[in-house]
Amino acid sequence: GIWTGSTLLIGVAGVVSWRPGWPLALAAVAVGGVTLQGYVTHGLNDLFDWQAGTDQNTPGTISGGSHVLREGLLSPREIRRLVLTAGMVYGGALVLMSAWRGGVFALLGALAFLGGVLYSVPPFRFCYRPLLGEWLGIFPAVAGGAVAAGLAVGGRVTVPLVVLASLHGIVCNASVMEHHLVDIDSDWAAQPPKRTSPAFWQRAVGRSGAEVAAGYELLAAIVALVAAYTMSPRFLWSVAVGLLGTVLALGTRQGDIADEIRRDYWLKWLGVVHAMGYVALAA
Repeated sequence: GIWTGSTLLIGVAGVVSWRPGWPLALAAVAVGGVTLQGYVTHGLNDLFDWQAGTDQNTPGTISGGSHVLREGLLSPREIRRLVLTAGMVYGGALVLMSAWRGGVFALLGALAFLGGVLYSVPPFRFCYRPLLGEWLGIFPAVAGGAVAAGLAVGGRVTVPLVVLASLHGIVCNASVMEHHLVDIDSDWAAQPPKRTSPAFWQRAVGRSGAEVAAGYELLAAIVALVAAYTMSPRFLWSVAVGLLGTVLALGTRQGDIADEIRRDYWLKWLGVVHAMGYVALAA
C-alpha cells in the first residue's frame, strides 16, 4: 500500500496538464497498482520464499513475507488462486487503459507485470540474485508505474516525469535493501540461497549490508543534483531526501534486530515523504 500510494503520487506530481477523464484513469491505475504490487507480486513472493525456507526462519516482524502462511491464515493453494484472480483484474485494467492511452501505456504495464512476476518465480528469481532484484524487479515496477500514472492523468510522457519516476524507483530500491537486512541469515540458509544485494555484500566485503541501502539513497541524491542543475531546481528535493536516507541507512546497527526494523520503517516512510514533497511542489 505504501509503495502503490507513493508511486501514484509521483506520477501525478510529474503531470504538466490534466486530461479530461483523469479521475477514472487514475482509479484504473490505482486498481492495477494494488492488484499487481499488493497481490500478484507479494503473493508469488510468499509462495516461493516459503518454498525455499527463508520465511520460516526470519526474525523480522515486517519482513519475511506477509506471514499468512506462517500463521496459517491462507494455504498455498488459496494464495495461488488469489494471485490468479488479481492477475486477471490487473490484465483487465491494463487492456482498458492501453485502449485509452495507447501503446506506451501497454508497454509500461507489461514491463511492470514482468518485473513483479519474475522477481520471485523460478528459474528467474531476480530477488535471489544480487542487483537483479532491484534493477529488473523493483525499479521497472515502481518507475514504470509512476510514468504510467502520469500518462494516465496527463496523456503524455515527458522527460521530467521519467526522471522523477526514476528517482523514486531508486529511493524504493534503497528501502527494500534496508528491508532485507534482518533476513540475511535466513536468506543464506534458504534452498536455494536468497542472495539479495545486502546479503551478498555482507559476505563478500564483510560489512553490515546497510551500505547497499545507503548507496542507493546516495545515487538518488547524485542523479537528482544533476537533474536540478540541468532541468529544474525542484529536483533538489530528491537531493535532500537522498542525503537524509543515506545518513539513516548508515546509522543501522548490524545485528540489532529492533534497530534494523525501525530503520526499515523510516526508509519506507521516507519514500512517501519523497512523493508528497513533489505533490506539494507541483501544487
